[in-house]
Amino acid sequence: MMGEFVLRLNGIVVIDKPEGIASYDVVRRLKGLVSGVKVGFLGTLDPLATGVLPLLLGEGTKLAPFLEAGRKVYEASLLLGVVTDTQDREGQVLQSVDLGAYDLSPSKIEEVIKRFRGRIQQRPPMFSALKLKGEPLYKLARRGEEAERSLREVEIYELRVTEINPPALGLYIECSKGTYIRTLGHDIGGELGCGASVAALRRTRSGPFSIDAALPLTEVEVLLRQRRLKQHLIPLAQAMGFLPVMEVGETAALQISHGQGIAVTGSAPQGGRQEAEVVRVVTRKGGGLVAVAEIRQEEGGLVLRPLRVFHDAFTKRPPYGKNKNSTMVDQGGR
Repeated sequence: MMGEFVLRLNGIVVIDKPEGIASYDVVRRLKGLVSGVKVGFLGTLDPLATGVLPLLLGEGTKLAPFLEAGRKVYEASLLLGVVTDTQDREGQVLQSVDLGAYDLSPSKIEEVIKRFRGRIQQRPPMFSALKLKGEPLYKLARRGEEAERSLREVEIYELRVTEINPPALGLYIECSKGTYIRTLGHDIGGELGCGASVAALRRTRSGPFSIDAALPLTEVEVLLRQRRLKQHLIPLAQAMGFLPVMEVGETAALQISHGQGIAVTGSAPQGGRQEAEVVRVVTRKGGGLVAVAEIRQEEGGLVLRPLRVFHDAFTKRPPYGKNKNSTMVDQGGR
């Protein structure tokens, strides 16, 4: 049985999440197929949503703080004229209107859409995983309760119309971490006057991970059962490829892996400055990720200080194997 042996899995696999299950359900389905491997994910997707769901395995879970802030890209379809309590088509209908009474011309829609570009304020929906005194808001909402929610600033880097075919309104959205697409659609509908809810939603990018690299959930399950997933994982160093790289020898790698700072000599890290520079530190032989570190100017010169260390680069270290409990790590998103 799969659960009876230990897998050494350190890296990222990008799932193309199917409709009908939540992000947590994806982790639950997979954690029964691995033993002693921590499993996390980046960016919650509602059951309605499909698309890019990066899963972090083993040492990859340590990358969450560095990857969660990446931009997200969505393709959304709004249902104009229908408002629901969940702000999507799965909720209870609160309002339904005849669209004939509203101006839904391309010029009017563009006039409204441009108000939502740039930095905007959003009020998180009641049907969300945000917690109040330790209890998720969606549980309060299911009991018919309403809680005070503060406005949050998010950024919409790009927002454009891809389809106008009332009652359908298609949107392309590139946004910051923490953006609620359901709320964005709800608010756009409010500005149009007719109201709206999200009918379909697909995430095509999350940080450095795109839909092109995504595997169907069923395929990942098969690969795990066949013990072949490792060859499909994105290595830790590759996942952090957006940072400048610094190569170190074995002695320095061991020092850094124990949290020690080392003096920086020679040339600057590839692709960046030396001072106040966050870099990925890799082994000169093999290219495994040793740390995400910061180069600081200290008394006596430049010093490389690890922010987070990784042990995947050291093949002689024992694999995960004593703890059979998987850990879910939710790092924000929609």
